Amino acid sequence: MPSKKTPPKRTRRAFGAIRKLPSGRWQANYTGPDLRIHKAPSGTFHTRDAAVAWVDSERKLIDLDVWTPPAERAAAEAAAASRRPPTFGEYAARVIDERDLAPRTKDSYKYLLREHLAPTFGAVPLDGITPALVRTWWGGVRGVRHAEAPKIPTARVRAYEVLRMVLNVAVEDDLIPSNPCRITAATRLSPAHDATMPTPAEVAALADAMAPELALSVLITAWCGLRRSETFELRRRDVSADCAVLSVTRAVTTRNGITVVARPKAGSVRQVVIPPHIRSAVAAHLDTHTGKAQNALLFPDPRTGEHLPEWTYRKRWNVACEAIGRPGLRVHELRHFGGTIAAQAGGTLREVQDRLGHKTAAAAMRYQRLAAGRADQLAEQISRLAES
Repeated sequence: MPSKKTPPKRTRRAFGAIRKLPSGRWQANYTGPDLRIHKAPSGTFHTRDAAVAWVDSERKLIDLDVWTPPAERAAAEAAAASRRPPTFGEYAARVIDERDLAPRTKDSYKYLLREHLAPTFGAVPLDGITPALVRTWWGGVRGVRHAEAPKIPTARVRAYEVLRMVLNVAVEDDLIPSNPCRITAATRLSPAHDATMPTPAEVAALADAMAPELALSVLITAWCGLRRSETFELRRRDVSADCAVLSVTRAVTTRNGITVVARPKAGSVRQVVIPPHIRSAVAAHLDTHTGKAQNALLFPDPRTGEHLPEWTYRKRWNVACEAIGRPGLRVHELRHFGGTIAAQAGGTLREVQDRLGHKTAAAAMRYQRLAAGRADQLAEQISRLAES
């Protein structure tokens, strides 16, 4: 005859019943004031002590005359949890993942979130972040370079921008009524490096000092205001037949040894008109240093034909900077040069913004302020007109 299954062992108690299931877990129930049998919403417990604790806690609710059915309490708690704003940490991570950002920008935002924001705001519910908490955090972030000439650290400004961006999205999602980031001039950045933007003569000298196959990279980046990631993803098909227009539709970045080609930063796909004085250099480069295929890179790695590694370019760049007497000049200063030149040439705020691919006018406004430094030159031109 087949053996009979041994029923689960039931422990008799003055209140409630506890039994061990064949799985090894424990089940508990009791008869409530409504004369119905109630079980734990969690179903079972890992240990007997946990089951006993739950039954005892239910008995206390009955004795205090505040008892309601466990299932109803669990439903009410779940509904309250669904209405409760998430913590800043989990919400910010989701916002950053969902935004259309360049890979390097997304990595930068995650770094700022992890290192500068999460320690203070990570576990705080969105509706628990107050202007006072933001000000306390702002005052406590380290990074001032020296007491004699205090500077707002770049990391703190960038972290504040990420904090404000995430909370703006929370306002749009109706999770909080308003943004608590209200510090005046918090994003007015005092860079950690001195202004080193080259002059037009230095741009020309720098191009001459580079290897011939890379000379145009200096001219294109400077006079067209491209990002480095955009310059090194340019291909023959991106240059118009008359060498008058560049199509900036992609950018290349390398993160953790992996090369990624994606849309430019901030989705800044655009057409950039090439200044006439460098169009002949563009044509000569296409004839001499670029493959005939439409997909050929303008500045490939000579060994592999693929994207030129950033460190390889920087080594050649540093040698050229030393040669013209500008050691320490950063590649990104060429883009600053392009923005300032565009503003000095009379470009409106919108025109500079479109040319450089800025998502907001605030970034382009910097070049308008730099161009405003031509007040003396403008006054002299006015006097010459008067004299004539």
